[in-house]
Amino acid sequence: MPMIHVNGIDLHYHQQGKGVPIVFLHPPCIGSRVFTYLRNDLSRDHRTLLFDFRGHGRSGTSRTNLSIPLLVEDTRQLMDSLDISSAYLCAYSVASMVALEAMLTHPDRFRGAVLLGGMAEASGWKTKAKLRAAGVASRMRAKDLVAVPILWVNADNSQTLKRLRGETLAGDVAKWRDFFESARRYSAVSRLPDIKQPVLLVCGERDSLGKKDMRTLQEGLPHDSSAFIPGVKHFLPTYAADPIGDLMRGWISAQEGLHDDRRDPDEQPGPEAWIIEALNDPEVTIHS
Repeated sequence: MPMIHVNGIDLHYHQQGKGVPIVFLHPPCIGSRVFTYLRNDLSRDHRTLLFDFRGHGRSGTSRTNLSIPLLVEDTRQLMDSLDISSAYLCAYSVASMVALEAMLTHPDRFRGAVLLGGMAEASGWKTKAKLRAAGVASRMRAKDLVAVPILWVNADNSQTLKRLRGETLAGDVAKWRDFFESARRYSAVSRLPDIKQPVLLVCGERDSLGKKDMRTLQEGLPHDSSAFIPGVKHFLPTYAADPIGDLMRGWISAQEGLHDDRRDPDEQPGPEAWIIEALNDPEVTIHS
C-alpha cells in the first residue's frame, strides 16, 4: 500500500478496481486490513479505497488530538487527492460514527453508506464500558492488552490474525485512545433524520448489542434498509464477507440505477429490486 500526504499526515492507502467508488472506514485500534476479503470481492466491479486512519496501521501519527470530525476531514481530503468526487462509505462498528458525521457534514461527497454492526452512539453500559476500558488500556500504552482481544475475535484463521496483528501493532496507541474517547462522547442520534442519503444497515443475527444499535438507526434514518446475516455475531468483515459483498453490490447498483438519468424511466429498477435478489440468498435475511 502506498503513502500519500493528506491534511498534514502521511496516510497508508490502497486503491483497486474501477467503477462506483467505495471507501472503507475501520474502527479504533485495528487497521484497514480487516476489509481485505470485501475489498478483493468488490474491486472486481467497483473502485475500492482502503486506508489506515492517522495513528493506525502503517499511517503516520500526529500531535493533533484524533476526533471523529478530524477523521471525516482526512477522508474527504484523501478523496480530493485521489480525484474521487463522491463515494459510498462502508464502515465497520465504531467507524459508523465517522460515516454518519461524513454524510451529515458533506452530503455532496458521500452518496450513502453501508454500516456493518453500526451505531449512532455508544449506548448501553456494555458498549460504554468496553470503550472506557480500551481507553484506559491505551492510556497505559499497553498495546497488546488493547489489541489482542480485538484481533482475536476478528481473525477467522491464524494467517489473518498474524497479518492483522502486524498492521495493528504498527499504530500509535495514543491515537487509539483518542478514537475510543471521541466515540464514547459522540452521538448522532438527534441528527439522524437530517441524513438524506440511503443507508444499508447490516447486522449479525447473533449480535444482541448490534440489534439494539440497529433499532436506534432504523428509528432515526429516513432512508434505510436492513439485513441480518444468519449465524454471525458482530465480526462481519472477516466472517461474512461473501454475503455482504453480494448484498452491497446489489444495493449500490439499485441506488445508482434509481439516479441514472440516461435510462428510460420505465426501465428504472425499483428500490426493492436488490431486496428480491437478496431474499434468494440463504445467507441473508432482509428486514424492510
